[in-house]
Amino acid sequence: MSQEPNSSVLALSAYPLSSEYRVRLEAVLGTNPEYLTLTELRQKSLPAMLGGLIKKKAEKVVLPVEDTEQLAVLPLLTTLAALIRTRRVDVLEPDLSPKQVGRLAALKALASAATASIGGLLVAWLCRLELAWLNVTGRKEMTSGDGSVLYLKTNLGLGVKAGGSVGHIAGVVNGLVGAGIPVTFLSAEEPLMVSSAVAFRRIRLPRAFGLPRDVNQYRFHRLVVRKARQLADASGTRFIYQRLSLGNYAGVVLSRRLGIPLVIEYNGSEVWVSKHWGYPLAFPRLAANAEKACLRHAHLVVTVSDVLRDELAERGVDPDRIVTYPNCIDPEVFDPARFSPADLEALRDDYGIPRDALVVTFIGTFGRWHGTEVFAQAIALLMDRHEDWLRTHHVYFLLVGDGLMRPEVDSILAGERRAQRVVMPGLIPQAAAPIHLAASDILVSPHVPNPDGTPFFGSPTKLFEYMAMGKAIVASDLDQIGQIFAGSPRVSDLAGGQQLGDGCAALLAEPGDPAELADGIRLLGDHPRWRRRLGRQARQEALSRYTWTHHVDSILAGIKATEHNRSEL
Repeated sequence: MSQEPNSSVLALSAYPLSSEYRVRLEAVLGTNPEYLTLTELRQKSLPAMLGGLIKKKAEKVVLPVEDTEQLAVLPLLTTLAALIRTRRVDVLEPDLSPKQVGRLAALKALASAATASIGGLLVAWLCRLELAWLNVTGRKEMTSGDGSVLYLKTNLGLGVKAGGSVGHIAGVVNGLVGAGIPVTFLSAEEPLMVSSAVAFRRIRLPRAFGLPRDVNQYRFHRLVVRKARQLADASGTRFIYQRLSLGNYAGVVLSRRLGIPLVIEYNGSEVWVSKHWGYPLAFPRLAANAEKACLRHAHLVVTVSDVLRDELAERGVDPDRIVTYPNCIDPEVFDPARFSPADLEALRDDYGIPRDALVVTFIGTFGRWHGTEVFAQAIALLMDRHEDWLRTHHVYFLLVGDGLMRPEVDSILAGERRAQRVVMPGLIPQAAAPIHLAASDILVSPHVPNPDGTPFFGSPTKLFEYMAMGKAIVASDLDQIGQIFAGSPRVSDLAGGQQLGDGCAALLAEPGDPAELADGIRLLGDHPRWRRRLGRQARQEALSRYTWTHHVDSILAGIKATEHNRSEL
């Protein structure tokens, strides 16, 4: 169990730090600091955020820069740190070497952040004019060539090393390479878990980010366009593939200027996500217009759920331009046979989990839709009502990840008694996810409904990773999740005496119900044969239907279909 945070030392970072970096940081500091991220601060309005920082006190503030890509955020972090009542502010480089921030450096940081803010507002205004024109002009029809694919990763989630987006990006890129199609990958940071055959080209970030946060997206948009124009060859680029991100419509501009078809990957409205799961946007209408332009001018829109397909149709996207296929897995990466018993024992040893324990695991970012707080409530319920059962079955809980809901999870699971059975290692690299799943016995997917009552539109990557690892799963019966496990029993049915039938791949629980989730965990703990059967059938289903080869084949078929449809007009 980790020591309590030391409120006299505050670590202010752009994003949650990885578990490995945090261990090193705490060793250097000699204490467990209070952690605060921009992600958390952005949940508040700008006046509330600034007011909260002014009220804070700390003997020392450290600004950890885990990756060099995060240096663009450093002037903003330094400016915010200057608001905190503290005796000392240190920047910690990726190697954790400290550099004290003096008054002159703080003033320079303030000037850089102010300049970036003013410049960002100007760029946002120019983008507003361009988007107004794009959203009234028609889409240019084009035909794909036989060359490479230009992949645009245009979000500014710098330092994100784990989560569904990492797996999705690697899956699509590697799937294209596996289909014999060269890929040039354009991004501000080096891609994770992608084939060495992929040509990576880095986009230079601005020297400093500004406020409000939205404006940085539009400045980055222009940098993407500038860099991509140097790389794209109208005769040698098969198509442009852009993963839709907030405020970025670079694929539209490039497609029209260079005469190259555009494929947009749509995982949901970033404007909706910001409103309901993220932070308030300063310019929501501008971001909505950027999304509208991407969907209007894309020659193909790829999405991951029927709910999103229907939403796209309602937004005016012709059904002939939509390809729908769920998220998937790489069967070579998510293969339980990769790990020996000794590998799995070593991982448990590292976390202080007995080798004979029954391990119940969640892995992923602690987002608002993931239901980690529901899992935490289920754990608390088991601790309070079924302590003897936990002891008899030697149950441990492993919650891997970090994110917005981490403070709430920590609050629910506070206390010495619960800490004895709960292990929370924080963020781990995406490449380490498979061994953590392989070392587990039961996996939980406790996703919760959308807060505004709209259908759950997600296609959780973790769900398919769970399936591929051949483990028993308790999952929320929620839209696509329930569809994937159609024919699998509800926990309440099995608790009532129904037997587990053939063709089942999981147990389904009522979304947002910690008691039913806890009952599902108990049922699987009591029935090792059920665990083995569910895991075996889940893996078979994942391999037969949900690999990235299936997903990419659907994209390529969609491109051919749209071109065939145009040729017949």
